[in-house]
Amino acid sequence: MSIPKFGLNFVINKNFNEKFLLLCGFEKFKEYFVRIDILEKLFVTIIEKTEGKTFKILPEMMNLLGCTKEDFYQLMDLMNYKKSKNSDAYYFSGDNKKNKVKVITNKNKASPFSKLLALNIK
Repeated sequence: MSIPKFGLNFVINKNFNEKFLLLCGFEKFKEYFVRIDILEKLFVTIIEKTEGKTFKILPEMMNLLGCTKEDFYQLMDLMNYKKSKNSDAYYFSGDNKKNKVKVITNKNKASPFSKLLALNIK
């Protein structure tokens, strides 16, 4: 197992143990790992620079992570930030997973669970 060099904020998983990196305070985004304290600073910078629900990518944001521009844009996409079509700005697209309520229906009226389902307890 190899250990990332001291001071790294951004790591692309090559030969690192994922559980070890998570234990050391990194957050995982597919093959990218970012230190949690640096993510917090990035989010604060994004919030400060957001106007009208959009923000522009600034060099200081990429400098926080210490990654390439291509990796930064990929990371933004993995964090649900999407590029605006009309300008060179980004916006948070939110979580696309809707919390759908699954309705369970039981066709078997003789089932002992049919009475429980009929109670409609939430």
